[in-house]
Amino acid sequence: MQLTRAMKKFLVVAIPLFLIISQGCSTKYTIKALDYQGYRGEINQHSRLIKADTSRIFQILTQEESYKKICPPGTIVAYEPPLPYQTGTIVRTNIEHIFKLEWRSQVEEVVPDSKIRLRFLNGFFSGGIEFWELENEGDHTRATQTIIVQPKGVIRNIFWSLKVRLKHNIMVEAFLDNLKRIAEGNDD
Repeated sequence: MQLTRAMKKFLVVAIPLFLIISQGCSTKYTIKALDYQGYRGEINQHSRLIKADTSRIFQILTQEESYKKICPPGTIVAYEPPLPYQTGTIVRTNIEHIFKLEWRSQVEEVVPDSKIRLRFLNGFFSGGIEFWELENEGDHTRATQTIIVQPKGVIRNIFWSLKVRLKHNIMVEAFLDNLKRIAEGNDD
């Protein structure tokens, strides 16, 4: 059987695209960790060593006004119902700078000064999980943001692999830079 010219062109495009979709584009933020067994999807993690105690960072992450200050420009967040931040709180996020996305997350677990777990209720990451974990390291705190996502459908997987993952990484890195700056008192 001889392949036609059109079939050869199709295979030249289809095979690399299939590999991207099935394997994803690797980034230094994509990890495999035993800490997150029981969750399905790709684990994407970012962290920052911050010279502040865990309670200071936890306070910034759980108070709506301080949280808004660490969001990159074009990121709008609102909490429902009104605070205090607790299990059941809804976090509404709207991003209009690197890419346009919006979603709602629900706080599922809060361990003061240590851990926050949220579930994505809708949007691109629907069904995924987000963790914020704070660990003491001497006079610093390691603040780690982790999402575990499994985009639904071929189109979302393609977008995640080719664009959204990279944009997410840029946004979270800016978010952590702002968290570090404000928590360390370097907010000019």
